[in-house]
Amino acid sequence: MLTLKSATNPIYGNEEQTVINLEVIFEEIQEVLPFTASPNCDTDYGRDIYNRARTGEFGEIASFVPRPTFETVNQPSTTGTQNA
Repeated sequence: MLTLKSATNPIYGNEEQTVINLEVIFEEIQEVLPFTASPNCDTDYGRDIYNRARTGEFGEIASFVPRPTFETVNQPSTTGTQNA
């Protein structure tokens, strides 16, 4: 089991607000790590971090920001062409 030393920058990880992304430091690791917490985490510490984040212990949870989507554009083929 990992022991949370600190957690910062909580932000919802989806529109449904069922997961929270944070930057955490665990006593056992001592470096900043990205961490996604949810009420259904496989670990006790993951569920604990989620519940503590929901109460505002790590600051206000920022709104979910969807990633931009990119449209695929077909490029003309240059196979079989020669420069004169």
